Amino acid sequence: MVRRFAVLACFALAGCSGVRDALSAHQDVVARAAGQQLTVNQLAATIATAKNIPLRRDIVDRVADLWVNYQLLGQAVASGDSLLDSVTVFAANWPQVSQRLADHLHEAMIVKKVHVTASQADSAFNAGDVRWLSHILVTVQQGSSAEVKAAKRREAEGYLAQLRHGAVFAKLAQQKSNDPESARNGGSLGLVLRGQMVKPFEAAAWGLKPGEYSAVVESPYGYHVIWRPPFDQVRDSFTARLHDLAVMRLDSVFIDSLNKHADLKVKGSAPAAVRAAVQNLREAKQSSRVLATYAGGKLTEGDLARWMQAFNPQTIVMVGQAADSTLELFIKSIARNAMLMHSAEVQHIGLTAADQDEIRTAYRSDLASMMRRMGVAPESLAVDTAARRNRPEAVARRVQGFFEDIVVSSPRHVFFDVQPFLADVLRGRYAWSISPLGVDRALAKATQVRGPAAQPTPSRPGASTPAPGGPPMSAQPPAPSPVPPGKSPAPSRPKPRT
Repeated sequence: MVRRFAVLACFALAGCSGVRDALSAHQDVVARAAGQQLTVNQLAATIATAKNIPLRRDIVDRVADLWVNYQLLGQAVASGDSLLDSVTVFAANWPQVSQRLADHLHEAMIVKKVHVTASQADSAFNAGDVRWLSHILVTVQQGSSAEVKAAKRREAEGYLAQLRHGAVFAKLAQQKSNDPESARNGGSLGLVLRGQMVKPFEAAAWGLKPGEYSAVVESPYGYHVIWRPPFDQVRDSFTARLHDLAVMRLDSVFIDSLNKHADLKVKGSAPAAVRAAVQNLREAKQSSRVLATYAGGKLTEGDLARWMQAFNPQTIVMVGQAADSTLELFIKSIARNAMLMHSAEVQHIGLTAADQDEIRTAYRSDLASMMRRMGVAPESLAVDTAARRNRPEAVARRVQGFFEDIVVSSPRHVFFDVQPFLADVLRGRYAWSISPLGVDRALAKATQVRGPAAQPTPSRPGASTPAPGGPPMSAQPPAPSPVPPGKSPAPSRPKPRT
């Protein structure tokens, strides 16, 4: 207790030279990374000339974060770290690894349990719930005159006459249908569930026997000629799609069961915590605040921040602006994903050899591309005399030049950031820091350089933090995905399609 009070007292005294010196030593440095440093003057001069970057504290902090990522990657190269060992490869590709594990879990728990026999397919084809349909659409714009509508109907009737005289439906649909998506597939709409289509279309389609064409059908979108192909012509496709439908339904049952037995509960304060977290995922990843609990586990703010890194920036912005009810669903979705990953681990589900090869190959290509774009590819350093004398210093200069070009949107370079999970690996392997005081001083100096017309803009709740030179981001609430990652239900055709 005495020591604690002594330390606090030292901070309270203006004459405590050790503390004053320690603070002074950092106030002219914004960030450090693997022995390199970004000074206040360097960052201020760079962002002051980058007119596309708003002088806002959260954005300046983000720019400093970008510098750390670039320098850590560069210094890894300088030290001879290939970043190609298996631990690094799979840690840096955590989203891809998680997706593959989810796919294998889904295969084991759902897909392999679904079997559609020939008799089941035959029965379903002739039952009342589903149809395999094709159509040719002649669109009619809303508000068209009676004369235009009559001409469009005659056009559709002409196609029907051609079909009745032996024209091949798929070929005619490809050439004449105004529905481009189905036209590419010979007019096929695939498997259609009752209730998916507008009523006039559905009534005509469900009245067809296999092989029959409908009369011309009018809907709010124009005129249709509908065909119900014979089972023999679509047997394989129908059976495969029926299997997908059964998988989708079993997915829903599985998720409902997971929700019921997991006793998943979201803390009342969680939505506000998530909005705060998206403002600075770097800090949020260190938080152990509990957002949700479930049988046998919990989801912390740090856990959610890690998952958030796998989303694109637009989605992160959407999360920051979403309503509480939407965020609660989103948190539950992330918690379910965490539960699925735990289930994969418990069941000893791992990556296949093919998975590992594909992930490693893609990662190696991306890593080489980043190094080339930064000018630090090992082959280019090998012929650099300065690099041979002092490799870390030569790499740091190249990275600094690349960073400055990126920030000011120089046409010489295209923006990219180091993949967030690779950045996590680098930050765990090499020393780095960002000084809040340094960020503040750089922002103040840059504002002075730009002049009074460029006063700092305070951070806004849910505001985007665009990468330098990046496009503005729209903000719509995210759509939670209460299914295993990558296993969304098969999309149903929306009613406005036909």
